[in-house]
Amino acid sequence: MRNKVLGFEVIFIMAIALSLITFLFLFQGLSNFLIKEVQDKVDISVYFKENVPEEEILRVERELYKFSKEIESVEYISREKALQTFIEKHKDNSIYLEALEEIGDNPFLPSLNIKARDPSYYAPISNYLSQDSLQEVIERVSYFQNKKVIDKLSSITVNVRTVVIILSLVLGLLAVLITFNTIKLTIFTSKEEISTMRLVGASNWFIKSPFVIQGIFYGIVSILTVNLLFLIIFAFFSHRLETFFLGFNLLNYFQTNFLSLFLVQIIFVGILGVFSTLLALNRYLKT
Repeated sequence: MRNKVLGFEVIFIMAIALSLITFLFLFQGLSNFLIKEVQDKVDISVYFKENVPEEEILRVERELYKFSKEIESVEYISREKALQTFIEKHKDNSIYLEALEEIGDNPFLPSLNIKARDPSYYAPISNYLSQDSLQEVIERVSYFQNKKVIDKLSSITVNVRTVVIILSLVLGLLAVLITFNTIKLTIFTSKEEISTMRLVGASNWFIKSPFVIQGIFYGIVSILTVNLLFLIIFAFFSHRLETFFLGFNLLNYFQTNFLSLFLVQIIFVGILGVFSTLLALNRYLKT
């Protein structure tokens, strides 16, 4: 209460630092969501020759599940299902339907649609499908047509995750330094009081405890302020942000992962409010 202005400044700086950490937490969730959305749209298809029995295709499907760590799902698409899907997809386009009637027969091949857990897994899966023993039944594998897209996606995934980690470290360090200097300034205003307590024989922890409690108080107020602010913003702008972020619901993600976020905030505030206070006090407690 004696340092209202400085106390408000510390809370304001800590709130900004916490906002950065919260933003990075949400940004990581958003980046993982967008990467997963793109990954779900990338797959490879294995097309079988027209006269291959269904039992043989299902045998290849079972063999593919040996890659349980790499493959997320394998879907068998028969010739009839492929034709039905094509007709449904182009039911409003007469050109495609007329062309299909001109052919007079089902032009589609049976296939297996493969989704990998990560784009980097498509290469070994494709290599497995390229072995000589399977060439008698396989017409073609679409991996080679999609290779550039898959490689680009793998590169983007790695780069985005690297940027998030580096950005988190840089902004986290910057926030710690700024908060440390601000807390140091508040302690500097009490240097005469600290010196007097030292002269009359007060122990180090007797001197430190009020400042540590003050740091904890700053942290609690900052956490409450930041979370309330984010909650209000998401409550009012959630639908607009969801459209902008291609279906990612920030409010739902914030609520679902609140405990994890709160734990991160508590650890961060502990470093800022308590650890920074103890470091700043050491200068005035040296004998």
